[in-house]
Amino acid sequence: MKILLYLSAVVVLLASCTTSTKNSSSLTKYIPRKASVVVKTTDLKDFKSALVNNDFIQELGTTSLYKTLVDNQAAFAAVQPDGETLFCYTKLGRKAYDLSIITKNHLGLFKNDSTLIREASLNDKKIKSLGANAHYLIYNDVFIASTSKILLENVLREKNRETYTDPLFDRAYNSSSNSATASIFIKGSEGGDLYKTLFPAAGVNALKDSFTWATADIDLDQNDVRLNGVVLVQDSTNLRLSLLKNTNPVVNRITSITPTAAVAVEAISYDSWEQLKSNKADLLKVDLAQYNIPQEDLFASFTEIGVIHLAKSMVIVGVSADVSVTDNVLASGSELATFRKVKIYEVGNASAFAKAYSPLLNLSSPKMYATIDDFYLFAENQEALETVIANYQNQAILATSAAFSPTKNALSRASSYLHITNLDSKNYQQLVSEKGQKNLKETTLEGYHYAALQLVQEKDYLLLNTTILKNEDNTTDASIAQIANVKLSAPITMSPQLVKNHRTDGQDIVVQDINNTLYLISNAGKVLWQKDLDGQILGDMQQVDIYRNGRLQLAFTTEKSFYILDRNGNDVGPYPLSFKDTITQPLAIFDYDNNSNYRFVIVQGEKVLMYDKKASPVSGFTFKEATSTVIFPPAHIRIANKDYIVIAENNGKLNILSRTGTSRIEVKKKINFGDVPVYRNRNTFETYTVNGEKIRVTTKGEIVQTISDFDSDSRIALGKSLAVGQRENLLLINGKKKEIAYGSYSAPQVFEAAKKQYITLTNTESSEVYLYDSKGNLLPNFPIYGTSKASVGLLEKNKSLGFVTQGGDKSILIYKIN
Repeated sequence: MKILLYLSAVVVLLASCTTSTKNSSSLTKYIPRKASVVVKTTDLKDFKSALVNNDFIQELGTTSLYKTLVDNQAAFAAVQPDGETLFCYTKLGRKAYDLSIITKNHLGLFKNDSTLIREASLNDKKIKSLGANAHYLIYNDVFIASTSKILLENVLREKNRETYTDPLFDRAYNSSSNSATASIFIKGSEGGDLYKTLFPAAGVNALKDSFTWATADIDLDQNDVRLNGVVLVQDSTNLRLSLLKNTNPVVNRITSITPTAAVAVEAISYDSWEQLKSNKADLLKVDLAQYNIPQEDLFASFTEIGVIHLAKSMVIVGVSADVSVTDNVLASGSELATFRKVKIYEVGNASAFAKAYSPLLNLSSPKMYATIDDFYLFAENQEALETVIANYQNQAILATSAAFSPTKNALSRASSYLHITNLDSKNYQQLVSEKGQKNLKETTLEGYHYAALQLVQEKDYLLLNTTILKNEDNTTDASIAQIANVKLSAPITMSPQLVKNHRTDGQDIVVQDINNTLYLISNAGKVLWQKDLDGQILGDMQQVDIYRNGRLQLAFTTEKSFYILDRNGNDVGPYPLSFKDTITQPLAIFDYDNNSNYRFVIVQGEKVLMYDKKASPVSGFTFKEATSTVIFPPAHIRIANKDYIVIAENNGKLNILSRTGTSRIEVKKKINFGDVPVYRNRNTFETYTVNGEKIRVTTKGEIVQTISDFDSDSRIALGKSLAVGQRENLLLINGKKKEIAYGSYSAPQVFEAAKKQYITLTNTESSEVYLYDSKGNLLPNFPIYGTSKASVGLLEKNKSLGFVTQGGDKSILIYKIN
């Protein structure tokens, strides 16, 4: 798949790397001079997560190519880079590619290895052993490790390294984004050997003599691979892409003649044949005035020239800017045959195509041609022409293919160079070694139909756009589509929860694993960030608008701390707050006047602490300690324009307080609280006892016990107008009984989305998620697979309903309800 497949393969290189972030000064002067590939990341942990969760990369995980590329990663298991980190791949002698890591030296660089930490602190510029297969060096506060000791010796040997520069590399490096998951740099002079190593069976070496430097920012989500960057070509060099210099791209038309079953298609476009010819003369270092190309008038009439690769042959396609001119040039050819009313003619001077467009396009020597509209088709045999003609007439072409549509939409309309590979043809399997081909036969790449690469010539560089998109409706049935299956690195401990994305008005997902790592994941399944916390989150995640600007933050507590995080996972100062005593309840948030002047309430057993949004204790709140353990997060309830703070205790006491913490309503009787926190029902306070009895408390402190639909072992959930309970094989919704299958169920939950209420519960025994409307009707095609509580909402603004649940012990599932 030429440059495209190579770039995709390099993405696979780093799937076993680890760690985190911090800004750093440039490390590029320590890159080995003959490095073929450099990968830069500023957040290795996020990059690793993106790689692990990308379906395309994981599809290649069983291949020998993948295993060869990641082999050297184990040598650096003890290294924990922090911030900007470079990975360099260098061919040394006849060996496979050596891997070097370059990053800033810092405390904690070596994980749990006191010997390495002690030696690193010496900073004595000596090469030391890093296990059995690697060495390292600390030079000017820069950590350099490699599987090749020779590369480290070169660092010490090159005294003038400070003054060594490669202007084009510097330009490529500066064009990369520091906010990208990672960026990749390919050195053109080393590309030929690299391509041959990776793809020994390829007929054409796509990287040989192509460019000086190529760079791309890597964007991975659950399904797709996108690479966007630039390609630089040094002047006065014999590089193929210099043929496009100073040309302007033209809208690509070749997909409108390419059969959907074609193995691949590639094309170049140009607005000036004279400029292309001048570039070719420069490439050959000949005098333009003396340089002649046969049938030049024909090529001057085209704005796009390309080749359709069929299973057994190829068809050259020229798109004419003026068919009368093109017809006039070709008029001397004699008629050979007619196929479906399309005449086929003989071509003179068959070698002219190869001479005109080499080495950028590897074209055959056609013997015949046919014309359809403004497309001119040239081939060595009639069968190839008939294949293209028949598919065009049947409209079985790439441009109208539903499978190609996502890729088409991701491409620019005009490009200087375009290459599209049909992954369904599996032709890529023929590029690797014989052993590799056997492994690739087991790789389906299901859902990945096409891969595309395009280059757009700008002033003195080419824009690079590469896409490998999954186009598959992972539908369990006709109405519910699984959008993503996101795999984490450790078992999940917190049921995934939807949270609002203030940028899109859609939903993202938060989840935490057993290592206390918190993840924010997009509704498409891309891990946006992950953050290590000091413990497990208590209760559900909440959102606040600290700055009153519409931007939401995540607020929550662990047993040790109170956190507020911004959209990017950064701490919002002065948070987090740390506590000596254990926090025993989830965070309570009061917004008395709905003006974001928040009060945050922390519970530590009997103690109740209140803070303002600047993290200062609220001195006016006088309630400091309950008479026994507080059993729910304190709640703010407003009745008849009066504010009440309710605090329930383990001994049955219900405190109903004013804003200042003084008693507002005296409740003399004790309540045998169940699992339902106190809530408002019209002008009273309500809750349920441990026996399922409904308890109502008036504003005078009187307790009234009312008839309840729920039994003592019912698990109860409440919504704006819903009271839901579940026990054994019964689900009660506002008194209406529904029989459900016997099983082990999570507690029911009530969600509101698009002004409608939904009820969800999960049978963890059978791994089935149920979703009901407010009337108790099970939505079509439920139950659906899931192993934890489900969180329901509109995944995208004003679009279809969706929900998130847990799959395996390390994965979450994102579903869309069509």
